[in-house]
Amino acid sequence: MSFDAVIELEKCSIELVSELRLPLANQFYSSCNYRVKCGRFERVYSLSFNGKIIAAARIIPQRSGCFLLRNLCVAPELRHQGLASHLLRCLIPTLEGSCYCYALPHLQTFYLALDFQYFTPEQVPQDIADMYIRHRERKRGWILMGRVNLPSSN
Repeated sequence: MSFDAVIELEKCSIELVSELRLPLANQFYSSCNYRVKCGRFERVYSLSFNGKIIAAARIIPQRSGCFLLRNLCVAPELRHQGLASHLLRCLIPTLEGSCYCYALPHLQTFYLALDFQYFTPEQVPQDIADMYIRHRERKRGWILMGRVNLPSSN
C-alpha cells in the first residue's frame, strides 16, 4: 500500500479494536515484521487512514490494575510524522490506571515527551517488575518507563 508523503491527523481515526477485528490488527503487525498475536483480553488501539490501519498499540491489563504498553507500531513508511505520539496522547488518558512500558533505549526521548518517566523495579507493581526483570536477564536493554494516571477528583 502506498501513502501520500504526509498523513493529516485530522483525517485519521482512532478506535479500540473489537475482538472480531483483531485479525486485521495482527495483519498490520505482520506487515511491519512484528510477531504479535493480539489477545481478546488486551486493548488494541488502531490509528487508521482511509480505512487502513497505519499504527497500532497493544495495552495489556495487569493483575495489579495497571497496564503494560506493548508493540506500539507505525507503518515503516509513515514513521516520524507524529502518528505514534498522537495515538498515545489519545489513548493513555482513557486508561483507568497507570501505564508502563519497556522502552528501547533510542525511544527514551519519545516517551519522556509524552510524560512518561523512569522507574526502577522497586517503584512499580510486582507484575510489571517481574516481567521487566525477566527481560533484563535476557539482555534486552529495555528501560522501564511509565506514566502514572492519578484518579480524577470529581
